Amino acid sequence: MDSGTHQTLRIENRGAVRIFLLDRGKANTLEPGLVRALHDAALAAEDDGAVRGVVLTSASSKVFCGGFDLVTLGATDRETFGQFIRAFESLFYDLFLYRKPLVAALPGHAVAGGALLAGTADFRWAAEGAGTIGLPEASLGVHVPRHFLEALRATVGDHALTRWTLSGGAVSFSEALALSAIDRILPPSALLDAAVAFAEELGTSPSDVYASIKRDLRGTAYEKARDVLEESRKVFVDSWFSEAGQKGIATTLAHLRRH
Repeated sequence: MDSGTHQTLRIENRGAVRIFLLDRGKANTLEPGLVRALHDAALAAEDDGAVRGVVLTSASSKVFCGGFDLVTLGATDRETFGQFIRAFESLFYDLFLYRKPLVAALPGHAVAGGALLAGTADFRWAAEGAGTIGLPEASLGVHVPRHFLEALRATVGDHALTRWTLSGGAVSFSEALALSAIDRILPPSALLDAAVAFAEELGTSPSDVYASIKRDLRGTAYEKARDVLEESRKVFVDSWFSEAGQKGIATTLAHLRRH
């Protein structure tokens, strides 16, 4: 097994499968450095002929990704936050239309931006236990960007998105499985090995054929997402910096500091 390490991302090779392990503290929250590292690594793997499939997972046994880093991004100005959102959009859509098999292996919670990342994958496998997934931005007083929702209609479906966004919090992995937003739940000790084996199996298909079929499945959703992107981004950024949004972020940060 070959391996490499970035400050916030671990990279391993198992045969023809490349594994990306988010490794940024206990919550793996997203900030510019992690987004850039993951995007660079994903593009490199996509262009590497020796890589037949990719698994996106976490170095933590409890959390896949806790969303945007509110400590960093909650205190930034509008211009800097806008730059971050554009960088995250580029990562999101490149993963959404990734030309190679992409399997998300979720050992634990995938919330907000973490759920968006998981939603780009071709398949989502999760660990048994207390893990949850969802888009609870409404509880912060912040909009869920429509241009992401339009894309995820093709991967997790409208019913799951309704539960993820309007239920007031994330849903359990078992409920997400029932909603077909997660494809399989496995014992934690078996999750990564099984996901790697599945990605390797998917990678036996000709890569150009696999990429073409994925584009056919997701292309309409992608075009709808791009059509609303500029307006949707503005609505989201405005809500982030609104009185309600800033109050929700401050309340969440205060809760996190107590725990």
